[in-house]
Amino acid sequence: TDEVFNDDIFTTFEGIRLSTTNTTNDSVTIQKSGVFDTLQLINQKESTNERNFTFRTTDNYIASKDLGTTTKGTLNINGLGATTPSTIDANNHTMFDLQNETTLNISNTTIKNAKDFAIKAENANSVVNLTNASFKDTQGTAIQSNVDVNITADGAKSEFSGNTQAIQMNNADNTITMNAVNSGEIVLSDIIDGTQGYSIKLDGDDKSKITLNNNINNANISLDNTNLYLSKENLFDNSQALTLNSGSMYLNNDAIGTMHLPTLNLAGTTNLSVDVDLANETMDRITADTYNITNDAILNVNNLTLLSTTEKDSVKILFADKELANNVAYTGESPTSYKGTNVIYSPIYKYNVNYGVDENDKLGYFFFNRASSGSNGNASDAFNPAVLAPSVATQAGAYTTQLQTFNYAFQHSDTFMNIPYLERISMINKNRYAMSPTGEATDVGTFSPLLTKEDTSGFWVKPYASFENIPLNNGPKVSNINYGTLVGYDSSLTPIAKGWERVLTGYIGYNGASQRYSGVDAYQNGGILGTTATMYKGNFFNATTLSVGATAGDASTMYGNENYAMLLAGVGNKTGYNFEFKDGRIILQPNFLISYTFVNTFDYTNGAGVRIKSDPLNAIQLAPGLKLIGNTKTGWQPYLSVAMVWNLLDDSKVTANDVRLPEMSIDPYVQYGAGIQKRFKDRFIAFGQAMIHNGGRNGVSLTGGIRWSVGK
Repeated sequence: TDEVFNDDIFTTFEGIRLSTTNTTNDSVTIQKSGVFDTLQLINQKESTNERNFTFRTTDNYIASKDLGTTTKGTLNINGLGATTPSTIDANNHTMFDLQNETTLNISNTTIKNAKDFAIKAENANSVVNLTNASFKDTQGTAIQSNVDVNITADGAKSEFSGNTQAIQMNNADNTITMNAVNSGEIVLSDIIDGTQGYSIKLDGDDKSKITLNNNINNANISLDNTNLYLSKENLFDNSQALTLNSGSMYLNNDAIGTMHLPTLNLAGTTNLSVDVDLANETMDRITADTYNITNDAILNVNNLTLLSTTEKDSVKILFADKELANNVAYTGESPTSYKGTNVIYSPIYKYNVNYGVDENDKLGYFFFNRASSGSNGNASDAFNPAVLAPSVATQAGAYTTQLQTFNYAFQHSDTFMNIPYLERISMINKNRYAMSPTGEATDVGTFSPLLTKEDTSGFWVKPYASFENIPLNNGPKVSNINYGTLVGYDSSLTPIAKGWERVLTGYIGYNGASQRYSGVDAYQNGGILGTTATMYKGNFFNATTLSVGATAGDASTMYGNENYAMLLAGVGNKTGYNFEFKDGRIILQPNFLISYTFVNTFDYTNGAGVRIKSDPLNAIQLAPGLKLIGNTKTGWQPYLSVAMVWNLLDDSKVTANDVRLPEMSIDPYVQYGAGIQKRFKDRFIAFGQAMIHNGGRNGVSLTGGIRWSVGK
């Protein structure tokens, strides 16, 4: 057969012996001389057809013998597939020896543990095609070749690793072609060497890549279309020439080095990514003994990775020899820069970058100038947005979360003080005495059904959300979302001394926030626990709340994800007085909220390896406000509200590797909006509210909920 499978077993026969002693029941005896290696048999089989060694299972095939000389013709080694490659374990045997005119096609297969060689192609008319094929741990050179070698990675990885040498090219006229397509990858961790003058073509598409981790010697190398990654800059130093036609070459390896070539040929446009060490004023470079550059050729530096920062305001770094200098461009399209701009980031600072040719020495230089505070005087414009994440999280995340808690923790007074005075008195004195302004009980509260209701203890739930942008003072403009739910329990109205009534409230809640600015996405999620004491006397009320909470934060920056923890606490006091008109149908309530917030962001190391240290935030909020309440005959209670909010002593103090970051704060803002509440079926009160912010916070806050009474 011209096709065998990895689980086939072949035998040979020494002969056939007929029995002469039992002619009635003749018998045949098959004498087996031994089990042959299946791969060896198909390798040596003579045929005018293509021969196939095909895997039917994912099991490794373990060779038991040297394969010997591969016979003339086409031999195909077929692994299961690109995503399920098969393995031939050479088991310390030599593999394919192409002394005859042979086409060897290996696909979706790894060959490991070969002795001396995995492929030796000595016949000049042979062809070696490798698709998604890998070679590992050869005790010698994986491929010894006098012919062209075609290596393709099509949607999968082809790898040379652990071999004494990857490829030895013994003929200067032959070529190694590496073609990575459809997100494929070719990885070479072993040396490629050969007779001086052979060629290596690196080709593919822009979604695939070729990675080189070891030297290529004596070759003429060309790059087209694909992405080439070098673990060291000097891997081509012993080659003959490098020709850059198109594609991208990445020298980013967290170290500074120089690629020095005998000859650099530049044609077309090739992108280049390099490392920069600002502290030592050096960067990756490409130099050559000889340059051959077409007039319109461009070496486009589109990725600068800063490995260090500097205290200098400006740095000038040599990049290109004078033969190359005028064919270099800088576009600034980089993971650590604004796309299409000349701005780049170190882990802490922001820099403006330009490339130019010095008029005196004709060499090409990169110029790095630390960004200023910007035309608006905003100090954060000089810093990497990633390093500002803890400051933004403290202000736009934790502080606004605490402010929202203060807005919604005074549930009882917000509901109870919407009711006219006479009805509140009736509720307070229920079962003690009755009163009526007209002498007729039926006349009392003719515009509201709340009169006959008794205020008892009850549970309430209040979900909320805010959608806003916050132009932080001395910081970036932040898109912020705040959300959460408070669940509380109010005690009954309890009389205390000198005509005062008291309600005690306990509440717990979930809170979350998210911020987005300048390519940074941050999230906080946590919980809060609090209590409120509310005092009433006549048309006056005073409520004090205490709360404490914790939150876990996560920021996604250009350096990856980073995590931090925050502790929140605060105390707030809200006081107000009702002025009634038209027998309580209209209520005007001036009120005043003052609060103190404590936020501590624990020290941590961010995704760029920078140590972030934050002093606790101690902020005071002052918010005088006015509320206009209506009481309708149908029991609906709409209202309008406005307040002016000032934030005092709220600067966040943060350092990054002992560099003081801008102290951010939230500017004053006005909040105004409307709400409505109504009692249903005696025990339930439903409410909703929308407030608009303008100034230091711009957006809308929404809340709603329900309260239900319990007890008799």
